[in-house]
Amino acid sequence: MKSNYFVIYIAAFFLTWACTSDESTNGASNGNNGPITHTLDTTVGYCFQLYENSIAEGLEITIKGNKIEGEGRRSYLNTQTTYRLKFEGILVGNTAEVDIYAIDVRKTKKPFTHRETWEIGADFLKITNRKIENFEGDYQFHRVLCQTQPNKDTTRYDSFGSFSEDGYAVVSKKGKFGVLNQNKELTVPLLYRDLGVIREGAVSFFDEYIGLYGLLDATNGKLLVEPKYIEIMAFSEGLAAFLTEDGKWGFLNTDLEIAIEPKLINVNFFKPDPYRNAFNEGLANVETEPGKWNYIDKTGQIIIHGDFSYTKGFKNGEAEVYKDSKWYFINKGGKCIKNCE
Repeated sequence: MKSNYFVIYIAAFFLTWACTSDESTNGASNGNNGPITHTLDTTVGYCFQLYENSIAEGLEITIKGNKIEGEGRRSYLNTQTTYRLKFEGILVGNTAEVDIYAIDVRKTKKPFTHRETWEIGADFLKITNRKIENFEGDYQFHRVLCQTQPNKDTTRYDSFGSFSEDGYAVVSKKGKFGVLNQNKELTVPLLYRDLGVIREGAVSFFDEYIGLYGLLDATNGKLLVEPKYIEIMAFSEGLAAFLTEDGKWGFLNTDLEIAIEPKLINVNFFKPDPYRNAFNEGLANVETEPGKWNYIDKTGQIIIHGDFSYTKGFKNGEAEVYKDSKWYFINKGGKCIKNCE
């Protein structure tokens, strides 16, 4: 496969985290630090994330006039339960009463709905009146940069994702996703309910009839991997993580062979941020036993056996880890180098 750039998320999220935007001078502003402004004829997107008490949640919000809607994902890291979210509401000023529909991606728990109050600020989303078991109360999400490409042709597509390194972007129309090249030709038709981030020439897709994910060639739409996985992450450093129906994670290589057998409990990523890599600088942080996170190489061998409570990916030779109620940094030898006291 060609080397190119994947997500929704998220990925992602899954989900493709591609917020829409408008370039007109009198339209809405969705710069990362810009004000929340909108007009009746302008569509604008915002992305927010939260991590608290082992619960990760990400939301992509679209506002047009006084209507607010979108999708997201909520993951309970302790129980390995993930919900896809769909929501809608009416915006009055910067406040909205929002109805949320949550679907368990593994279909082990019943879907449920709930209503909560949202206040959208320039760089935050405040949620009040949340009444969800193990997630009750008031929460404040922080705003993150949506991986967007300005959608100049809003008559053709509802959303327009970032172009990959090789020049492909995920687009959508009326709830169906496809892939567009830089010549504005659809290489993957608008047939799919969800597409991921394009990397290494591949993009994950969701088969809504089977309820599972597979892989497509983003350059021509050909089927690479049958839909048989609960999740497939985007390729990173030549490997893509997948989640089996048995609830175990493994990795595929770019030849679509299983490079690491599905024996892992979890891969440390924060959906619906589909741009976060599983592998960073040759190592992936994974949960090898319940509550024990370690770092493996591309053969699946544990290189750093720290049994951490939580871990982040390596960057510039160091990674942040959490153990014994404290965050600190380690090097690739597993030794603490910052915040060691």
